[in-house]
Amino acid sequence: MGKRVKKSKGVVKGAPSGFMVSLMVHAGAILLAGMLVVFSVTQKVEKKFVPPPPVDRPKMKLKKPRVQVKKTAKPKSTTRIVTKITRSAMPDIQLPEMSGMGDGVGGGFGGFDIVPDIEEVTVFGASQTIGNDFVGTFYDFKRDRKGNGIYMDDDKFLEEVSKFVRSGWKVSRLASYYRSPKKLYATSFMVPTTLAELAPASFGSPDTVAWAWAAHYKGQLVYPEDITLRFWGQGDDVLIVRVNNEVVLNASYKSDSTDRAALTTPMWRSRASGSRLHVMGNNTAEGGDWITLKAGVPVPMEVLLGEAPGGHFDCMLCVEVKGEDYPMNKRGGPTYPMFVTEKPTHALLDAIIPLLNPGEASLTNGPIFKDF
Repeated sequence: MGKRVKKSKGVVKGAPSGFMVSLMVHAGAILLAGMLVVFSVTQKVEKKFVPPPPVDRPKMKLKKPRVQVKKTAKPKSTTRIVTKITRSAMPDIQLPEMSGMGDGVGGGFGGFDIVPDIEEVTVFGASQTIGNDFVGTFYDFKRDRKGNGIYMDDDKFLEEVSKFVRSGWKVSRLASYYRSPKKLYATSFMVPTTLAELAPASFGSPDTVAWAWAAHYKGQLVYPEDITLRFWGQGDDVLIVRVNNEVVLNASYKSDSTDRAALTTPMWRSRASGSRLHVMGNNTAEGGDWITLKAGVPVPMEVLLGEAPGGHFDCMLCVEVKGEDYPMNKRGGPTYPMFVTEKPTHALLDAIIPLLNPGEASLTNGPIFKDF
């Protein structure tokens, strides 16, 4: 028989190792739980703005003003106070003659014009009025009032001009002919020899063929002092002046074969000594009748310009004051000042001077026909 092994009592071998393992497992679990508690991330709660409760503000009760208005009440009329100003008489200052200066006088003082130029200035007038000027209306005798072409020749044109003059210058005599809608306002009638096309172009009708046309101007003749004067002029083809309802000058073109003054105003003849003896423009100057004006008393005045065959046009209206002496020019005649109702602007002088023969007319030294 083999040897019998004896079992001994006590602690089983390996038991302490199992206990230690169990202890370590529990300790690790506890440690892990603690770490989860310590390092857990909490979400930050976003704050929301809550407005404060509204504050009750006391409101003021406004009373609507009551104004009693009488329905029958009417505004009182204003009283105008009129003051009479006595102006001291200033001596006339004679300036040196400026005609023949080809470069014009547009500089003024310090680069500025003394008198502001009007919007558009031509030798036939400006596009805006200054008050003391002549209102000009342009007529085309080759077209009816609707603009349709009609028959016309030089003789018939002059006959129509004569009928207008003999009718007492009634505008109704011209109503059947084409009238330009644009008007011009002239302070002088100084148009040295130029192309006849310039007239319709100035009146805004450049499509008008430049013959058988007329321009009728109406205004007033007035001077601040008593004065006696007469007009001198030359027109190619028509220049007729009417003052106080009477023809005082017909300086229309005159040649050996044709006397347009006799055709248009057979009732008028010049009585001025020296008439048609000296050159003005492209013809000779005609002298008019003497006119006496009372200080500050205006009289009606009309001027008729016209062109018959076309080509070139010429119109020059000057003044001779009774008792005045005038220098002689190189063409053998006196240098009369041009008729003006206002001191010529730089723009107007620049338009006239390049076309004017030196000494043919004075542009700056004559009387200005206005009462202020």
